[in-house]
Amino acid sequence: MKKIILGALVITSLVFTSCSDDNDNVATTKTVGQSFQNLPDLGANYVYEGWLIVGTEKISTGRFSNTEGANHTSSLIDITKVSAATEYVLTIEPATETGTDLTSPSGWIFSKGAFTNTTASPSTDGALFDGSSNLETATAQGFLKAPSVGMVGTDANGIWFINALPPTTGGFANLPTLGSGWIYEGWVVVNDTSGNPTPISTGRFSDPNMADTSFFGAANNNEFKGPNGVPPFPGEDYIADPNGRYPNVTFPIDLTSATVVISIEPTTNDAQAPFGLKPFVQALNSQALATAFTVANTYSGKEISGTVTR
Repeated sequence: MKKIILGALVITSLVFTSCSDDNDNVATTKTVGQSFQNLPDLGANYVYEGWLIVGTEKISTGRFSNTEGANHTSSLIDITKVSAATEYVLTIEPATETGTDLTSPSGWIFSKGAFTNTTASPSTDGALFDGSSNLETATAQGFLKAPSVGMVGTDANGIWFINALPPTTGGFANLPTLGSGWIYEGWVVVNDTSGNPTPISTGRFSDPNMADTSFFGAANNNEFKGPNGVPPFPGEDYIADPNGRYPNVTFPIDLTSATVVISIEPTTNDAQAPFGLKPFVQALNSQALATAFTVANTYSGKEISGTVTR
């Protein structure tokens, strides 16, 4: 009888030991893999960051730059939250963030996608761009022309993103409409009196066929122009600086060897320099006046896509 009872105790002990081992082997955390194609280079001041959306909670899947073909693996995340995530969002974040700023997204949404089973395919559709579009086939051109010139200045002191002289439309084709929270901005980068490259905004715009708005606010539109009128399209004449915005830059500004940039900016960004998204860049070299020049599309032929696996 004792042998039977002892045998039963041994069997019971084995059962409980087996159950305990099974519980120890149940995964409680998981990583998330993120792979993107043709992500734009953001430069040194910004990084990308992925986020899982779980109800109202936003869980970071890590920060990374645009290394083509790389798979970015998150740190270990609670598996129940990974499984419960309904959407993946990719944001752009300041690289210098510290402290509590690291715990929540900037709101600068670059792409996003809903999970279907274990996979999400984040897209710029409905995020950086309004609807389904991209910059693959967009083109841009400009003219060095200063229509507001009076007694001071020449055509070397103005730049306009227009289709022709005289203009009938803006100088862009296939330019996507940006999503909520984003806006285009033109820039010229010129040397100041000490030889330091200095970016100066030509204005912000959503519609390339309408006048832009000054970086310093609508009340300051075309504050640098001469006494005559300017066309109702994106651009600026730099004849004078009546409000002393750029004390180290000589006005009228000679733009014949400026670097021209069209950036995509968060509407909340107030930095006096182009944001990390710079789809159009062109370095001019003794550019002829009143002659069309192309602003090269750095995103040409590059479809932005991604795959996230949980």
